[in-house]
Amino acid sequence: MLNFIKVVIAFLGVSSIGFLLARWADQLVQDTRTKRSFVAQSAEPVEDLSPVDEIPERPIVGQMKAIVGSFLESQGKEGGFTLGRKLSALSLDELEEFYIEALSFDLEDHRAFEAAGLALQSIASQDPRRALELLYSLTPSEKARLATALSGGWAKYDAVSAWDWIDSAWIDDSGEYIDRDLQNEMFHGTLEVVLSEQRNYQLAADLLKTVMEPGLRLELANLIAFHVVSENPAQTLNQLDFTSDDLVDSAIMDAVIDEWAQRDSRGAMTWTLENQDQVTSKGARFIAKDLILNDVYQDLERFHSNLQSPFKRDSVASESARLFARRNPDVSISWLATIESSASRYNAYYDSLYEIGHDDFDSTVRFAELAYGVASLDREEALFGALQGWSVIAPERVHSYLDSSDALSESVRLSSLVNTVY
Repeated sequence: MLNFIKVVIAFLGVSSIGFLLARWADQLVQDTRTKRSFVAQSAEPVEDLSPVDEIPERPIVGQMKAIVGSFLESQGKEGGFTLGRKLSALSLDELEEFYIEALSFDLEDHRAFEAAGLALQSIASQDPRRALELLYSLTPSEKARLATALSGGWAKYDAVSAWDWIDSAWIDDSGEYIDRDLQNEMFHGTLEVVLSEQRNYQLAADLLKTVMEPGLRLELANLIAFHVVSENPAQTLNQLDFTSDDLVDSAIMDAVIDEWAQRDSRGAMTWTLENQDQVTSKGARFIAKDLILNDVYQDLERFHSNLQSPFKRDSVASESARLFARRNPDVSISWLATIESSASRYNAYYDSLYEIGHDDFDSTVRFAELAYGVASLDREEALFGALQGWSVIAPERVHSYLDSSDALSESVRLSSLVNTVY
């Protein structure tokens, strides 16, 4: 028994010592692996992502950011004027840096695009090709917002090539159509530069000849007219090389005369009489209208009698008859009688009836009776034109008038009017 107990105790002792020795050996192996692994990791270069060693910002970027920030903090138009002065002192490279920096603020402030546009315009006024590269790198919506700025700057560099680019920009490089209103806006902006900054009216007129769209052509002709009249219209018109049978030249001249007559009807009349081949019948009509509205009746008669073209005389007389129809029917009839063309006389008569309107039946009938008696109009035609509208408004008045007139029994046309009434 004693021997058995000794054996057990000896076994337990050996096991404990073995367990301790095994645990110690395992820890030693782990420490060795850890040290090897650390040595292996430290042997490879590792990029240090510490913020202390960030790449420093270039000085020019900081300068442009400060200018952009100053503009965005400004209020009203003064900020734009101040920014314009600052941009004028920058080089092309600096302008491009400013342009890029301004666009980065787009999500923070909508005025960032305004700042970018001013920079792009300044770049285009010096290097249009560089400006185009910057514009074409944008998204379609961004291009649309900055295209007018580019075309305005390009016009300062070379209006003709800018105009050609706008005309060709109807289809962009991808083959997609751009907005027609945007294209028209660029045409307006470019022509405005030619007129207001360069005061080159002949170039403006030449550019307008390339415009095919009638509505846009009229708008641009009115823009030219406004600037011509705002200067010295007589002197400016004498410098222009206009062709009397050219539709574009006529459109510009009509717009100029219309604008001029509204401001100075006598001045426009005097110049027209001295340059009659330059002014159309429509232009003469504009002058007649403003002479009447300004109560310059003697000049109106002189203007009419001194016009060499019968078409222009008839145009003046027709406008006079129309405008006097309500205020003085007798004078209106007198002007109708001076119209040389039979077709023009009847057209003027109908215009005069329209001017009189349908306020008073007796006034309409009296005007018709005076017209066929004095202005050599056909009685039946004159009465039918006067009564046709009234047959719907007051049929009983028309029937009463025709029933008392001997013209009724003789006129098939007037009889048909009565049959329509009833």
